[in-house]
Amino acid sequence: MLNKKRFLSGTGLNPTEAIILLYLTITALYILTGVSELSHVTYHLAIRIFFTIIIFGIAYLNNKVFKNKIFTLLRNIYPLLFLGFFYKETGYMNNIIFNYFDPWFVKAEQFLWGMQPSLEFSKHFPQKWFSEIMNFGYFSYYLLTIGTALAVYYYKKEKTEETVFIIITSFLIYYFFFALFPVKGPQFYFPASEVKTVDSYFFSHLVKAVQNTGETQTGAFPSSHVGMSMVFLILTYKYARKIFWIILIPIVPLWFATVYIKAHYLIDTIIGFPSGLLVYWLSEKLYLKLKPLTL
Repeated sequence: MLNKKRFLSGTGLNPTEAIILLYLTITALYILTGVSELSHVTYHLAIRIFFTIIIFGIAYLNNKVFKNKIFTLLRNIYPLLFLGFFYKETGYMNNIIFNYFDPWFVKAEQFLWGMQPSLEFSKHFPQKWFSEIMNFGYFSYYLLTIGTALAVYYYKKEKTEETVFIIITSFLIYYFFFALFPVKGPQFYFPASEVKTVDSYFFSHLVKAVQNTGETQTGAFPSSHVGMSMVFLILTYKYARKIFWIILIPIVPLWFATVYIKAHYLIDTIIGFPSGLLVYWLSEKLYLKLKPLTL
């Protein structure tokens, strides 16, 4: 029988690298199930080979050549750069099984609230200063991912690997769910005339620039913005308590901004809270399982 511990430890991978390779494998198989419907399948499979080479190459360099603290930190942090590609790719493979569920969400919103909160919120608060606060909170999300990892490294270096693993694994759980159960969100589902956002000052333009570059018709339910903010709060509370109180400042408006800027239905945002606790719990359990089997 194959000794699982000996096999994984012989690869020289850390838990984060192992979970990314697992995700690449699972999504490759998922893409192959939809090969008759998808275009550019070869490209997406080739990207997986390319990422695999990078992962093994950097692991080898850190284990055999550059064993210093700086390279080890870079090894722990660099997988976060993959997340942008993985997110956009969910829009490529999210209709393999189901079509978009947005009509169901629109009906549920109307039934629960008697209106569409994502369309009405900004109408009741059209002030530019309010829009700027909302966009400030929403934009902070893009900084919190790397910021949380660096904060833990500063306050509790020995927990950096675990922190990055939990962040990345939590994102990957969300991404695979988005690929299985597609929801566009209000900004893509409703007509453009209905989803125009309130222009304000600096941060509203930053958010639009980021969305124009990296946003795609995917990932609305549940809100990973809300869910991952819960993950960031848990990690900083455990390992960088001073930062916990600081990141609450942008995170609270972030929760409201998900609906205000029409990125999410209100249902997405509400379910985002318990989903964040769930993905954190799953990610932590996976780390405890994988850690003894690697390196």
